[in-house]
Amino acid sequence: MGMRELQRTAAACCIISLLALGGMRAWGAQAAVEAGELAITHGPYLQAASETGMTIVWATNRNCVSRVEYGPAPDGPASTASAGHHGLIDANITLHRVSITGLEPGRTYYYRAISTEIVDFKAYKVTYGGTIRSADGRFTTLDAKKKQFSFVVLNDRHEKVKPLRTALDWIDWGTIDLAFLVGDMINDPMTEQQTFKGLIDPCVSFFAGRIPFILVRGNHETRGTAARGLMDYFPTDSQRYYHSMSHGGVRFIMLDGGEDKADTSPEYSGLVDFESYLKQETEWLRQEIQSEGFGKANLRVVMIHVPPTGMEDPKFIREKWVLDHWGPLFDKGKVDLVISGHTHQFEEIGPREGKNSYPILIGDTETVMRVDVSEGRMSVTVSGNDGTVRRGPVRQVKSR
Repeated sequence: MGMRELQRTAAACCIISLLALGGMRAWGAQAAVEAGELAITHGPYLQAASETGMTIVWATNRNCVSRVEYGPAPDGPASTASAGHHGLIDANITLHRVSITGLEPGRTYYYRAISTEIVDFKAYKVTYGGTIRSADGRFTTLDAKKKQFSFVVLNDRHEKVKPLRTALDWIDWGTIDLAFLVGDMINDPMTEQQTFKGLIDPCVSFFAGRIPFILVRGNHETRGTAARGLMDYFPTDSQRYYHSMSHGGVRFIMLDGGEDKADTSPEYSGLVDFESYLKQETEWLRQEIQSEGFGKANLRVVMIHVPPTGMEDPKFIREKWVLDHWGPLFDKGKVDLVISGHTHQFEEIGPREGKNSYPILIGDTETVMRVDVSEGRMSVTVSGNDGTVRRGPVRQVKSR
């Protein structure tokens, strides 16, 4: 299917075509693998969105060298991007991450992921095999000056794929610019397949090939043998789990609260040092609220898995730690809204004297929050897995 034909199809029936395409990709990849053929087994999906760039991620069943072809017109001339480090193009790998830079804000681009198999890799001769190309895709870069847009938030799905797919199925993706997955979407990652099947594959089936998602790390994403390599699957521009981005007049601040217990807890076997990590993150947050992007924003939204409730517990220390250490910075920066998860219970916490001057929304294991942004205001609607509105809008937020 050509890019222009794909564009017309998507414009006519966007959601149906995306579901069909996701299903066809999954079926086609499985059939190719079973036949012993080169295949794209997962993705492509979009990460590290910005006004001037986007990162494309996908996986193959054999070692390859890869590139992305892209351009502003479906049938126009294509540019090519590849990934490399220290003068060496990334090669002989199965997980592929290609960042496209130098783009224009708020513009739609068309792309395809391309991988060529490396059959044999010797020092002075590399033998190549076949080449595979993804279906044509498209994305739109962020635009801080966009007048209105919508985003969705899910959290604490813990790899429960069936209800996750149910929730993703009813969302009107044609009206969504960004998706935020606010922690504990993966339950103690141990293998690559767990990460793909429990989270990435469902997202790709419904939206992630054309709408970027942002994983906000939760405490369960810090556990397990695969936790230390998770950034490879969810890259950010800063290569940190705490970072910021601007779109539609909103400054988004993604924070990482680390584990919910002290570093010395026996559950961690002496293998964590979040105390030092959070000190570094606190210094970054101080600088962030002084940044130009933060200052120019109409609205400021913090995404953090562990909520700043201030709950006092001798074992589960993080909720109080976040309020004590980052709450004053939220107040100083005049944060307009904090969105969290972790507790598995929906809660709306209004401003509390001496604690927080900003509202806090905490999602449960089945909530889907849709946030509509327009002219310096946010309207939040909370729904369940089946699309039934639980509360809506639960919160009208305007710039402070």
